[in-house]
Amino acid sequence: MEDNLDQALAVDVLAAALHMDKQESSDLLEFLAKKLQLSLPNNTQVKYSGFLGMGAIQQITIRFNENHYQINRERYGSFTPKVLKVVRGVVIKITEVSMEQWNDQLALELSHQAQRSGEMRNALSKFVIG
Repeated sequence: MEDNLDQALAVDVLAAALHMDKQESSDLLEFLAKKLQLSLPNNTQVKYSGFLGMGAIQQITIRFNENHYQINRERYGSFTPKVLKVVRGVVIKITEVSMEQWNDQLALELSHQAQRSGEMRNALSKFVIG
């Protein structure tokens, strides 16, 4: 029971950490990129607008087996969060979602991954705690 409570709390904390809008932070992608690259380096891909990783972050993709979570910086500073369904390395469906849905789905995915893997559980802990 305590394990379930800890996992539920971790998901809530993670969702709160991810839940930002552009009024609260103009550097949402930079924040996410740093946190995700530190905690999930094998699952996180970051694309920059400039040459050799210089410039603003344009896209972050967090890859899991069947689901990839992507957020893009659009012109004029808005964000487009997407969930990609992937089968055998091929994207078969792209769904644009709200930032809140993206946060919730990513937090839930991380929780599921943490239940299956000690390595992912450590990564989730690193993400939440820092």
